[in-house]
Amino acid sequence: MKAKYIVAIGLAVLAAGCSSSKPAVTPSSSTSTTVSSTAPTTTVSSATAAQQFLAAAKVSDAAYATWKAEVTGKTTISQVIGPCATYAAELTTFDNALMRIAVTGKVATDIHTLVADDGVVIKDLNSVSTQTLGSLSKEAAQLRATGRKAILAGDVVRSDLGLPPS
Repeated sequence: MKAKYIVAIGLAVLAAGCSSSKPAVTPSSSTSTTVSSTAPTTTVSSATAAQQFLAAAKVSDAAYATWKAEVTGKTTISQVIGPCATYAAELTTFDNALMRIAVTGKVATDIHTLVADDGVVIKDLNSVSTQTLGSLSKEAAQLRATGRKAILAGDVVRSDLGLPPS
């Protein structure tokens, strides 16, 4: 029973809040960002960048809520493979949307850090299909650390954009 509980908790913590948004908040528009050499060739205000972040996060948050509901209480790996793969795909879509926001400097660097941290979470979600309850429960602490790291990276980006933490 302990291994089953660890699987549910480990998976829930893994991506909890990686893309959490609080869409009711109005982003700050006091600063302007510049254009990245890999981003579109337009300048985007902080308010616009924050709105783009929130729009991407809204879809990702819905996918997270669905994923969490589908994996909570499941007791076998086979029951969580599909939901994990679906959420990994949505988190990838979120990251791709972030990479299209036309920013440079600290915001761009922090977005790249978030995307890299999410990449580890995505890898972990996709690796569930190759795990056993035993191996997943042994990795529970690492899964929680991976999720927390992505959450913190997301909160840094949120702060950069004048948004409250998740």
